[in-house]
Amino acid sequence: MSIPLLEYSPSSQNTRVRGYEVPGDEQPRVFSTDNLLSAGEIDNLVEAAYRQIFFHAFAADREKFLESQLRSGQITVRDFIRGLCLSNTFTNSFYNLNSNYRFVTHCIQKVLGRDVYNEAEKIAWSIVIATKGRAGFINDLLNTEEYLENFGDSIVPFQRRRVLPSGASKLPFNIQ
Repeated sequence: MSIPLLEYSPSSQNTRVRGYEVPGDEQPRVFSTDNLLSAGEIDNLVEAAYRQIFFHAFAADREKFLESQLRSGQITVRDFIRGLCLSNTFTNSFYNLNSNYRFVTHCIQKVLGRDVYNEAEKIAWSIVIATKGRAGFINDLLNTEEYLENFGDSIVPFQRRRVLPSGASKLPFNIQ
């Protein structure tokens, strides 16, 4: 019997409310398989997925088998993201070099596209890593309602709410 995910709540009321944002240059580009028309567009989607999860797309870190499955329609973008998060490159670069708390923070930023709410959320997800392992944690994260609602099976995750409120002194997590 696995332990259920501990309850945690957002740290402020603002995190519960969908943001009203006027589209502009700071809005992320959404890469989705729903509207791909050419091979060049799938290349851009694959590059965006590598940049989101790995920060880069070096030739040595490419997952050719996963890429070919995505290109042929055998797997969804969500399965491709799962494969990247469970790859040797991700394991050696992030999981093996960090504590569970830091790994949770990194994965939430990369997979859910937001910063962690608070310490309670870090602890809750760290318990999932301790009980289900790295693969169980990644699967649970990709199966959350939040991920499915924001990205579904066809959208590459991206940083949401990139604009900080006026007067905020904190840097966005992607440039910290």
